[in-house]
Amino acid sequence: MSKIPQTVAEAFIQTTNRVPEREAVVGADGRRYSYAQVRQEVERLTIALHTLGCKPGDRVAVWLANCPEWVFAEFACAVLGVLIVPINARFRAGEAAYVLKSARAKMLITQHSFLSNDYLERLYQMADGDIGHGETAAIAGLPDLQSVVLVDGAAVPGTISLAELLARAAQGNVSLDIEALAAARRPEEPAWIFWTSGTTGRPKGAVLPHYCISNVWNWTTMAARMDQNDRVLTSFPVFYVGGNFWCILAAMVHGATLVMSATFDADAIVQCCRDEKITVLSGIPFMLKEIVHDPLFDPDAFASVRVGFFGGASMPHADIVTLVERIGYEHFIQIYGMTELHGISMTSLASDSQEHQLTTCGKSLPGFEVQLVDPESGVVVEGVGAGEAWYKGRTHLGYEGLSETELDQFYTPDGFFKTGDVLHRRADGRYEFITRVKDLIKVGGENVAAAEIESVLKHHPKIFNVQVVGVVDDWRGEVPAAFIELHPETADLSLEELRQWARAKMAPFKVPRRLKLMQADDWPRTSSAKIARFQLSSLLPE
Repeated sequence: MSKIPQTVAEAFIQTTNRVPEREAVVGADGRRYSYAQVRQEVERLTIALHTLGCKPGDRVAVWLANCPEWVFAEFACAVLGVLIVPINARFRAGEAAYVLKSARAKMLITQHSFLSNDYLERLYQMADGDIGHGETAAIAGLPDLQSVVLVDGAAVPGTISLAELLARAAQGNVSLDIEALAAARRPEEPAWIFWTSGTTGRPKGAVLPHYCISNVWNWTTMAARMDQNDRVLTSFPVFYVGGNFWCILAAMVHGATLVMSATFDADAIVQCCRDEKITVLSGIPFMLKEIVHDPLFDPDAFASVRVGFFGGASMPHADIVTLVERIGYEHFIQIYGMTELHGISMTSLASDSQEHQLTTCGKSLPGFEVQLVDPESGVVVEGVGAGEAWYKGRTHLGYEGLSETELDQFYTPDGFFKTGDVLHRRADGRYEFITRVKDLIKVGGENVAAAEIESVLKHHPKIFNVQVVGVVDDWRGEVPAAFIELHPETADLSLEELRQWARAKMAPFKVPRRLKLMQADDWPRTSSAKIARFQLSSLLPE
């Protein structure tokens, strides 16, 4: 690569000009695209978005499973200066509607259905009836949403099919200079709004800029030594910053091949690694553990795998060693990051020892200033020691979906972002992840706020009081456990009854997996009579 790209659009143009004939994307359905073909699809979609009135600063939401259309939409939006708003493919109607409304999305790109997820049905639920008339969306409560584009199948009233949209754009004889559009983008321009859980109980939209791409280039080059010969597997969803930056952007910035799995399935991952000769296999702990414990696991299937990153939840050292030995990684690198920090802000390097790669998060990447602060005293920790990590520099641009009062809890007066994570700094300057300050539950790498689950469960007709905490799970790291006090007139509530009710109202990973019924006098209390949440998990039977 001639120079480090400063915008996503610049990186896309550089790569498609440099290696047009190399294989760029392999879909789970077998479709294959060279970089020249990806560029053609992106140019077509850019024109289509333009004809529908999308302009710089507008927001386009994407509610899709992993598929090539996700990639085309990402780069078309980047070139056009439109913010892309990923929506969790497992979100229910109310959860997706909240994102669409808070993000002020002008367009939604989605599909009829995927596995058990019926997106059209969820749109009908949002609209309480018809989605709209003709090709114009009209959903009460979503005044900004003008268009719903379906990437598969025929359109229904209130939507337009992607095939029809592209055909119509081609017939309109509209010509756009994609390189000129890309050159107009600036590093500080917003490019994404990723929605993350937070301790307020409401998701918040972290706005990330184009200059994230330079961070992606830094860590993929220094830590993974990636190049155009690599083949990167999307083993986890690209609607998260991890799947998106670790996979889509990491492959594109080097001209490598992106191999897309539609969803996580250990059997399919093993076969894909064998068939596609995957070289970069990253993931969150529980996914990687499922792969190596899969009945079809075969070390020969991973013969080409050379490097991987892991993060998203803590992993016992014995499990890490097992992964390295069974998959045969040359480099298996622990990272530290979060959505607000571009997915990765600390990493070891390929040149570091295996001990450093496996047991530490490495050192901070260029562009980030980090300090550790004692959570109790607020005093900055100098040298060796532990504290909450505060960041300044090339972080996110801010949040959407929060009030000014809510925003204040995340930032210091002098501009540091409070991560809510406690790290330990060693004498050699490397960092280790210790724990979280925030009341977040990390279910198989997916963040969910306990308060968010509680806010839904409180509407159950049998529930008088509820507290949710994370409890240890061998496979997922943590799972939600609900402690529930019933209304006096209510006799009982089973876990299955609770889960069945909750499944209709929240994504599956948020649904409690443990339940303990409480009497009014059972709640552990602090000296100020507040419920002592930190003591609740000890009340569960082994």
